[in-house]
Amino acid sequence: MPFQGANENQAEATTAPQDVSRESAATFEVLNKMREDILCCVLKPDQKLRFGELRQRYGTSVGTLREALSHLVSEGLARTEAGRGFQVAPVSLADFLDLSELRVYLETKTLADAIRHGTDAWEAEIVSSYFLLSKLAPPKADDPPQVKQEWAKRHKRYHDALVATCRSPWSLHFRSELFDQARRYHWLTMIHSRMHRRNEHLEIRDAVLARDVDRACSLLEEHIRTTVEQAVSDVPGLIHGNTRPLKLARRRKA
Repeated sequence: MPFQGANENQAEATTAPQDVSRESAATFEVLNKMREDILCCVLKPDQKLRFGELRQRYGTSVGTLREALSHLVSEGLARTEAGRGFQVAPVSLADFLDLSELRVYLETKTLADAIRHGTDAWEAEIVSSYFLLSKLAPPKADDPPQVKQEWAKRHKRYHDALVATCRSPWSLHFRSELFDQARRYHWLTMIHSRMHRRNEHLEIRDAVLARDVDRACSLLEEHIRTTVEQAVSDVPGLIHGNTRPLKLARRRKA
């Protein structure tokens, strides 16, 4: 008769990786949901992240939440202080300006290279992603999270499509990281802005499909900088060095 303890050890060794895999999958799912909620300002800048509320919202354990929050801290989307728990990372004009300057450099660099090496499939994805984005109106402050996140997904897909044939993996990686970091500022600007903007996405699309590198890069830079100007003008509380929570209610017209 085989030694029973050996079978038990073998069974434990067999199931342990599966348990780890399930835990990792659960953490990854919660992490993605929390990240999207932060980037779409469902979880607002400087908001305290209390475990009781988070457990109810995401239907998971404290251990999984703690691991997901640690990832968000490393990404700069959350912060923690000893004895004070976790908070959503603050926003400030200084941070947005820093992000935007780096984005101008990397977005135009990757776009120029993508245009030079673009393919028919690349053009088709740009047309398709623009079409899907154009079918949705920019979301409003009181829209449900699903509406905000669907628009954000289509918006990111369009901008990712523009640069997809860039040949520098590192440039694409850091460009994507900066794009995500800037999404909170895009959202705050969108819900507070009173400015009517041209269809800049369409103009960029047409310049890219025409393989006009200079015009496409110029339009993309203008697209980024105009958002900064809007934020400075219209987002309440977004001043240099400010870390106070921003009120996300729509501003009333004077």
